[in-house]
Amino acid sequence: MGVLEYSVWIKAAPEKVWGTYVDPTRVADWQTGKPVIGDIQGAPGEVGSTYVSKRGPLAARTTVLAAEVPRELVTRTDAYFGLQLEVTSRLEGRSGGTELQLRAVTHWRRRLGPATKIVELAILSPREARKELDKLKALIEREASE
Repeated sequence: MGVLEYSVWIKAAPEKVWGTYVDPTRVADWQTGKPVIGDIQGAPGEVGSTYVSKRGPLAARTTVLAAEVPRELVTRTDAYFGLQLEVTSRLEGRSGGTELQLRAVTHWRRRLGPATKIVELAILSPREARKELDKLKALIEREASE
């Protein structure tokens, strides 16, 4: 099991951050790796809704497990090589904007031996997380100012 926690402050109301953050059609606008999003089932941020994210030949399915609009979202992603990733996202109005706090925890349905840690480090890369959150922040702040 691996854990990564990170946060970003965004100059926008929690409702605006929520609307962009939970919308699967917006994922490719801020996530790295050029994901192609498809097979969207249910409304964005709705409990039980799902979508598939493909990066090259690899595909992952994300399911919303819990949601409290616009304060908390819990998702589980069934990813590559038997990896499950559970992300708890909390949005808190603060200082004229929103602090988005993320906690990602990995679980393995089966071990890959030494490769397990390599895959986990790639998925939970703090550098990639920071790049994604910076892109999300810039996107939302740009749209909020328009």
